[in-house]
Amino acid sequence: MKTFLKFPDPFWFGAALSGPQSEGWCGNCHENIMDTWYRIGHDDFYDGVGPDVTSDFFRHMEEDLARMKEMRIRSFRTSIQWSRLIEDLETGRPSASGLQFYRNLIDLAKKQGIELVLNLHHFDLPTTLLEKYGGWQSRHVVDLFAKFVKTAFESFGQDVKWWTTFNEPMVMVDGGYLYGYHYPKHKRAGSTER
Repeated sequence: MKTFLKFPDPFWFGAALSGPQSEGWCGNCHENIMDTWYRIGHDDFYDGVGPDVTSDFFRHMEEDLARMKEMRIRSFRTSIQWSRLIEDLETGRPSASGLQFYRNLIDLAKKQGIELVLNLHHFDLPTTLLEKYGGWQSRHVVDLFAKFVKTAFESFGQDVKWWTTFNEPMVMVDGGYLYGYHYPKHKRAGSTER
């Protein structure tokens, strides 16, 4: 006799992606640090699969969300790419194509009965902000991030209930600025390999 576990009704079976790992390169977007890392450090990526070779969620999101519904997935965590949503990084002015892409995503998820959980940063700092200001080491970049977040909330906050700020924040700190295993691969003097 088979025994099946029944999960309580508020339990969400879900799926997760991130913009840089699933959407594919956006020709009219800002390059982000994942794009840059892939371009200059192709060998760091497993089987050479990076931001320009993805599952192409950008073009297949309608069928992907329909498949999630068929699998009875009730929640979907993905990210809003700063580099895709924002046209003017200094003012936080959004890109029309970025707004349309994320609006379509939200509407399609809602149509399928899937609750979105939107992450605001998944290793996709615009490269310009790293090169010009030093990335997350700059208070100005933090202020620019706040403008991006404000634009995201004002644009989609009425339709998205669940938000997260940073995916794996310690990877950015440890890997990016201390031990040098994640882009921008700064290694602090005296730090040892993990």
